[in-house]
Amino acid sequence: IRLGSEEFLLASHGTSSGYPYLIENEAFIIQFGEFNRPNFFVKFRSIALWHQGAKALHERFLRWAASVGLMPSQSERLSRIDFAFDYHLPEIDFDENSFISRAGKDNQHRNNGKIQTLTFGTGDIVLRVYNKSDEVNEVSHKTWLYALWGIDHGVWRIEWQVRKVLLRGMGVTSFDSLMERQGDLLRFLVKEHTTLRTPTDDSNRSRWPLHPLWQDLTER
Repeated sequence: IRLGSEEFLLASHGTSSGYPYLIENEAFIIQFGEFNRPNFFVKFRSIALWHQGAKALHERFLRWAASVGLMPSQSERLSRIDFAFDYHLPEIDFDENSFISRAGKDNQHRNNGKIQTLTFGTGDIVLRVYNKSDEVNEVSHKTWLYALWGIDHGVWRIEWQVRKVLLRGMGVTSFDSLMERQGDLLRFLVKEHTTLRTPTDDSNRSRWPLHPLWQDLTER
């Protein structure tokens, strides 16, 4: 169906979270209902985020809302943000013991004896360092990433998943505040929550030097 400035697929059912309507296209998954609070729950698709960026998608959604005669009654609220950084790493020279983290829980997944995924934390802050090339081949099949990478193997993803408790604590409540403060949020994540180190003989792991990968991540 066409609604205003966008075309969507309209689902024949509501959602498990209680919204009576579900529409989606290549950019958005939108749940909405007149009596739901909030009225709209919107997720930006990863393919659109990688090609257009979050700021452009936010503006596009607001343009669509205006095109069907809607206007914001209050500032949007962010419930989850994912930050992802992809690196071509032909060889892995670190393991779970190379990380120093505030996370209380961690786990790893191996495939044929080789590390495939390292996860630190649960709930409000989760860090995943994983072989994204394997994940594309085995699970998501997002082969459009190959064109962005210029390669189809050996790519690892450093991915932070942050939920609203930390967001509120950092003063990130709306999209504008995210644009203003995401640098502070990322700096906390990569410098204070978890770091990747190069092991030495020093028994104090906090004195281990930062791994070159983490140095580059911090600069980015």
